[in-house]
Amino acid sequence: MDKDSILKRAESVTFEVVADETILEAILIDITTGTYFSLNKVGTEFWQMLDGEQTIEQHAAVIAAKYEVEPSMVVDDLLELAGEMAKDKLFTIK
Repeated sequence: MDKDSILKRAESVTFEVVADETILEAILIDITTGTYFSLNKVGTEFWQMLDGEQTIEQHAAVIAAKYEVEPSMVVDDLLELAGEMAKDKLFTIK
């Protein structure tokens, strides 16, 4: 997996976003295995973007612009997160 990978949320994974004035996070649950995974605010934003249409680098550019940080730093962080999520097969790679 690299910055040009296109990810799509797995069909077997459901998620619940918890949001209020100060937090935004999500809990992912694979309904076939019972595995769950929690995400912080940026992780949740990334998860919601995984539509199978854009690359990790494209998602990173959107997040970097929003938080006014270097895109390369966001790419590295998203690749690390995606690596952790891949262990639980939370998405497919197109």
